[in-house]
Amino acid sequence: MQQRLWVSVPEIADDVRAALAGGDESHAFRMMMDGLNRLPIAQAEQCLDEALVEPKTVGNVKWDTLLAGSVRYKLHSMGIQPAPAWTRKPPLRAFWWPNAYTPEKRYNDMVRTPPELERLNIFFDRNEYVQA
Repeated sequence: MQQRLWVSVPEIADDVRAALAGGDESHAFRMMMDGLNRLPIAQAEQCLDEALVEPKTVGNVKWDTLLAGSVRYKLHSMGIQPAPAWTRKPPLRAFWWPNAYTPEKRYNDMVRTPPELERLNIFFDRNEYVQA
């Protein structure tokens, strides 16, 4: 049997959940980005519906919202509309910069955040999606 080269969103959520449980946010980001960057493979193999099954919570509202918004952004960048209904989340109550450790990085993230995340009050540089 041939090994699958893409991962489903529930599998991405499982990886993120495990990394967060181990206190490793950096690894959680890498696992999320790696999985999201494999969605075009699922599309090419005509398995996108299977890949986009709604995941269980990762155990953290911010991360659940980041994952959903990131899936919406990735699908939009792939030219796929509309995104699954489960990816529509309410905005976080407070702004969140998941990856900004300096005021300069916060500013850059605000300027480069995709609309799919900005509407969720998450500021995350769109360039992060191509660097994983």
